[in-house]
Amino acid sequence: MPADNKTADKAEVKDAAGAADTAVATAEDAPTDSDVLAAGAAAAVAKHATMRYATLRIGIFIASLGVLWGLVAATGHIVTGNGVLYLMMGALLVSGVASFFLLSRQRDAMSVQVTQRTERLADRFQENASMEDED
Repeated sequence: MPADNKTADKAEVKDAAGAADTAVATAEDAPTDSDVLAAGAAAAVAKHATMRYATLRIGIFIASLGVLWGLVAATGHIVTGNGVLYLMMGALLVSGVASFFLLSRQRDAMSVQVTQRTERLADRFQENASMEDED
C-alpha cells in the first residue's frame, strides 16, 4: 500500500475522532436502540442487495407461474408439451413487469452495491498499476 493511502487513512481517522470529540451528546441526541437496530438493518440490506434482488425476482417468477398455471387449470385444461413453454414465457413477462414496479428499492440498492464494488476494483487496479510503474 502506498504511503499516500496510509496518510489519507490516518487523516480520516483523525477527522472522525475530532468530530466525535466536538460533538456534544445530550439526552435528546443520543441514539436509541431502535436507531442502532435500523442502522444495522440498513447495513445488512446494503451488504446483500444483489442476492436479495435476485431471490425476490425468482420468487416473483415462481409465484406468477403458479398463478398462471392455476388459471389455466381452473379452465379445465391440462398443461403439457408446448403449453408449459408458453406458460413459462407468460410468467416471465408477468414477473418482469411486476418486478419493475415492486422491486425498485431493491434494484437501486443493488445498483449502489455494484457501483461501489466496481469503483473499489478500479481503484485497486490503478494502485497496482502505479506500483508497477514505480519499479
